Amino acid sequence: MVALQYVETGCIQQNNQLNPDSFEMQIYAPQIAQRAEPGQFVMVSCSEVGRSPLLRRPLSIHDVHGDTLTLLYRVVGEGTAVMAAMGTGDPISLLGPLGQGFTIAETDHHCLVGGGIGIAPLLLLARKIAWTQPKAGITILAGARNRQELLALEKFAAMGTLHISTDDGSEGQHGFVTQLLGNMHDTALAVYTCGPTPMMQGVAKLCREHGWGCQVSLESHMACGIGACLGCAVARSGIHAGADKYVHVCKDGPVFNAEVIWA
Repeated sequence: MVALQYVETGCIQQNNQLNPDSFEMQIYAPQIAQRAEPGQFVMVSCSEVGRSPLLRRPLSIHDVHGDTLTLLYRVVGEGTAVMAAMGTGDPISLLGPLGQGFTIAETDHHCLVGGGIGIAPLLLLARKIAWTQPKAGITILAGARNRQELLALEKFAAMGTLHISTDDGSEGQHGFVTQLLGNMHDTALAVYTCGPTPMMQGVAKLCREHGWGCQVSLESHMACGIGACLGCAVARSGIHAGADKYVHVCKDGPVFNAEVIWA
């Protein structure tokens, strides 16, 4: 069954600054919000027609409440800087929901591992796990370079057991978030992760060693979000010929079983 996708002009309800370069934008966009699944994303237009920047920006869907979706984003360039300057009541064009999201495992314990802004797609996942498997345990491992870059902690703490690490030791355990995962010993664990590539590679390695299922949400530059531009190709693990050497983050992902990318 082909998923429905919409170009929808949403209305910004809030655009709150969380730290010097991170924002949380709530958008009334009922067509997309009602169909969004954890791990999917939207392509956001950051300008008026004919003005720079021309290309849409891919952003994970952070949360959904009724007809409103939330985007958690960091200002990293011209497009997101334009977004940061938008305010309540401004229109914003979205294409979505796009991509293949997370598949929730049938297990007694779920572990969500987020690094920095990579925590963004994991909140909606936590909500859906809590809704569909109310008796299952949810552990959230949140890592960042420092205390200031930790995001949405109160929301995650309300969804399960939250553990924190920072590279500089300013909050939680001093070290990398993978160290928190290495301290877990539940054989029935299902792991879901998003963040910097080295972090996710470390998570995938630990999961292989422990026999845990692991899903990774990849980030990639993309121009279209629907598989037409082929700009988000990522090499698959193993030996493959021709077009099978690659997957495309926008349409095959952004969520993959870890072994598809890193054997």
